[in-house]
Amino acid sequence: MDDNIQPEIDTIWVEAKSFIEQRNFDRAIETYKYILVRYGDTPIAVECANANLGDIYLTMGQLDSAEIYIKKAISCDHRKPDYHYLMGFVYSKREKWKSAVKEFQAAIKVEPDNPEYLCGLGWAQFSSGDKEKGLQYLHKANGLSPSNVNVLLDLSNAYLMIFDFDKAKLYAERALLVDPQNQLAQKTKDKVEELHKLFDQGKGIT
Repeated sequence: MDDNIQPEIDTIWVEAKSFIEQRNFDRAIETYKYILVRYGDTPIAVECANANLGDIYLTMGQLDSAEIYIKKAISCDHRKPDYHYLMGFVYSKREKWKSAVKEFQAAIKVEPDNPEYLCGLGWAQFSSGDKEKGLQYLHKANGLSPSNVNVLLDLSNAYLMIFDFDKAKLYAERALLVDPQNQLAQKTKDKVEELHKLFDQGKGIT
């Protein structure tokens, strides 16, 4: 990159990051799109701008736009595991489980002990029908990051789906121990207890 350009683009990156931290996503999107135009002949700038745009759109729940930009980032450098992780997340949101598994596996190939990647793969495998393998990945993620609330809640929900209420409650309670104010963890625990009660009632247990 031209030495004269470097200070300007560094300033723009800082501004874009600041907009994200402020959750001013519209300004962040505007800034990254400016980078794509202004520095379109600079491969690393194009790659990073596309990746950040994909991440922002994913955060906003705009999956079509997220998919477009993440795919562009992958085409710039298919070796980056975080790009495949983001793509796997998009496919998971769309419940395209086989595609999600493929993307998470690509991420895991590069970083086999990344708990977030393992969690994503575990949930996708579980949801695709391979519950045993899915739970194996989720437990591996939990072993690597015992205080990760997302992993704990995925384990809780997975066990709930196979009617193992004791384990479902266990992992929801562990999530609450890590983060007592986490509303999703409390809702998960309440849901487990409610469904367990309904399940027992349906079996004629008083």
